[in-house]
Amino acid sequence: MFYKDILLIDDSEPFCKSIQEVLEDNDWSVVYNTNPESGLEFLEVKRFRVVLLDIRMPIMSGLEFLAELEKRRLIQRNYVIVLTGEITIENAVDSLRLGAKDFIQKHAVVEYPDLFLERIEKGFLWQEERIENERLAEERKRAIEESRLIVKSVGHDMSGSYYASLMLRLHTLQKKIEGFRKAVENCFEAIPDGANIVNGKTPDECRKKMLGLVDESIEKGRGIITLMGFFKELGEKLKHLGQAIDIDKSHKKTVDLNALVKEAIHLFADSQLAKNPDVELIEDYSESPINISASEEDLIRVFVNLVENAFKAMDGKGTLTTHVYRENGFAVVEISDTGVGIPAEKLDRIWRPDYTHWVGKQGTGLGLLICKKAVENHEGEIHVNSVVGKGTTFTIKFKLI
Repeated sequence: MFYKDILLIDDSEPFCKSIQEVLEDNDWSVVYNTNPESGLEFLEVKRFRVVLLDIRMPIMSGLEFLAELEKRRLIQRNYVIVLTGEITIENAVDSLRLGAKDFIQKHAVVEYPDLFLERIEKGFLWQEERIENERLAEERKRAIEESRLIVKSVGHDMSGSYYASLMLRLHTLQKKIEGFRKAVENCFEAIPDGANIVNGKTPDECRKKMLGLVDESIEKGRGIITLMGFFKELGEKLKHLGQAIDIDKSHKKTVDLNALVKEAIHLFADSQLAKNPDVELIEDYSESPINISASEEDLIRVFVNLVENAFKAMDGKGTLTTHVYRENGFAVVEISDTGVGIPAEKLDRIWRPDYTHWVGKQGTGLGLLICKKAVENHEGEIHVNSVVGKGTTFTIKFKLI
């Protein structure tokens, strides 16, 4: 992992050798370089627990060195302690601002060697924590990616080819049962009135019994088909959830939030307004474009889901309001309804995959979870405010471009 414990960069070779002796006496491996440009190249290919950096050097100053580390994206993995003979507030502030982790005067190295070694050991601990955090972050990233693939795969199977295959068989079976029903009716119609009793029952009683069993089978088949429709919806939601937790940001582009919200609203609301004439739609958009970095498909799905929930909450009567505006460097979308509202004690549960607040209405419990994950995947925030009997407002914030 680490080539050596410490890399010392200072244009004074005598100082480097004396520091090297002190540090090696403490059983640490040390390498020094009197040319900061060579030191930069060294850090490109080698890793050290701590980098000791002189701030005043003729070829490249310590501040320039730190700026170059940042440019090459190396500052995040290096614990840099700046050394200087002349300390100033400006040097200290600039060094820390550019990514250095500590700042020590050179005379303190001589006068307080134990403290100097303690400061270096602090860098060792920092590296251990950094490596552990990177490992955990990589595990989390891998777990998210595996979860995404599993969820999308299951969702695809539930709503794709498996669903189509099973539904085809169910419809075929329904047709056969319905055909059998007609055959039963035709068969008993051919039996004359007053014919022989079958097992103590008249032919008409037998006909009713058989047709009752057939009708029961047909009704159960319809119930299974309806249930399969629910599983198809669940499969679609799982696919969308897989996209919502996608860690790949390459599908994003610059979009106008005004246009995105408007498209989503009318994609769902136009047909619903025709069915629900007592629902009023109020739209309030920014006069100028509000640009954000986003996946159009993912965010349209978010807004459509919230509008669909609003219509469910209002149950055919009320006001749906959308408001898009700028606020303190953010792009903000508010979607409000005057529906039934959500009890305060349930607000923190609406984002859970095992919860749905639609009593007596079909729901998978995944809609708001998908919204939350999709918004967070866009580095945004989503919040809800609701009052029972008065309505609900969802507020979504994104970073402005």
